Amino acid sequence: MGADILIIDDDRDLVNTIRIILESRDYGVRAAHNGEEGYAAITEKIPDLIILDVMMSTDTDGFDLAYKLKNSPHHRDIPILMLSSFPQKMAEKGPESFQHILGEGWPVTEFHEKPIDPDELLDAVEDILRDEGRT
Repeated sequence: MGADILIIDDDRDLVNTIRIILESRDYGVRAAHNGEEGYAAITEKIPDLIILDVMMSTDTDGFDLAYKLKNSPHHRDIPILMLSSFPQKMAEKGPESFQHILGEGWPVTEFHEKPIDPDELLDAVEDILRDEGRT
């Protein structure tokens, strides 16, 4: 089995789709559906990569978790691929709604907007794992 990837997203259909794509390349895949479940899964077993949504139980749930991880000595080196429709939501609500996030450095390795092409997702995952020496 390949690298251990944790998907944290409240869209269960999307999680299942990403799981199928990743498992086709022999990655081990675990899932959580909000930041709290995700953090529990991370503390149980540190993944090689996290695929993280932004908006789950709150508009900033994913960012909150990412900052928490980046501020933890035990978790700061876990690469995070943020996958979200956040730019669309920001366009709808206006950037001032997210100023508390945008004012800080982004705590993620890469950011991709939903929907993501399966080949683009696989390329991003493989690039991050290779660059992080986790393959």
